[in-house]
Amino acid sequence: METRLAVPFSVPLLGDPFTTVKNPMIFSSIDFFVSVTVRSVPLPGPELIVPIFNPQLRRTIAQILKKRGISGQLLISPQPGGKNENDFLATASLLYIGGIDNSESGLPAILDRVDDRAFFILSRALTSLSGGFVVCRRGEGLISLDGCLDASIHLKLKGSVKNTRPQLNLFSSLFPDLAEPLWHLTGHLVLEGGKAIRRGDSETMGKLLNLESSLAQSVGLVKIGDLCRTARLKGSYGKKVMCSNAMRGELILAPKEILPLPSYQSFHFTQEGVHEVEKC
Repeated sequence: METRLAVPFSVPLLGDPFTTVKNPMIFSSIDFFVSVTVRSVPLPGPELIVPIFNPQLRRTIAQILKKRGISGQLLISPQPGGKNENDFLATASLLYIGGIDNSESGLPAILDRVDDRAFFILSRALTSLSGGFVVCRRGEGLISLDGCLDASIHLKLKGSVKNTRPQLNLFSSLFPDLAEPLWHLTGHLVLEGGKAIRRGDSETMGKLLNLESSLAQSVGLVKIGDLCRTARLKGSYGKKVMCSNAMRGELILAPKEILPLPSYQSFHFTQEGVHEVEKC
């Protein structure tokens, strides 16, 4: 059996540099949909094979699907070049096939036991399932945010990723009295971002993006040159350097009528989640 899905891309708005210190983060889906075909090949017995590279994420998704009575070899196409993007698309598609959404009662425990990269990819995939804006945190699961931002986002993604945990651990060891208050502050940026989304306050969200990037630079996650290269569009609300364990790049939040710089891709936020296009 084959099922063709439309999967919206999702990106982190706030909190991604600091998830390894158990802070929350906000994801949003955007109006860039990837067409994914999921094909099921029968296997003898209850065996299940899923096309995910990350070992922890692969085991986690397989366990979820087996509980739903799904077996066989599941294949997705096309497969992107990068492992993280492949795992994101595969996770979002397979959870949709399994009838999972981000309100599942078992998600807090699942999100709490996977590694940093799997946590990011799984949270991102669950955001794409629901569409809109989602706040997630280890041990607490995910909550969809009611609200919107009347704005466009302009992205420039990098292919490479870097583990943020060593740098955050180094800062904690060098400045133990500063670290916990700083992590607490960065967590509150996400809470303020949630309030901005509920109010539809794009200007405040832009200021929060700027502040988070500055704090990420202060602890060594972002170089000053990264901030300088993140050129602001004239009249934009704000910018950030994305530096998570599974996605790196630059994001600019701007009014809808602002045209992107030549090296950026322009998108809008969407409330539409993963949906079925065709089944055969």
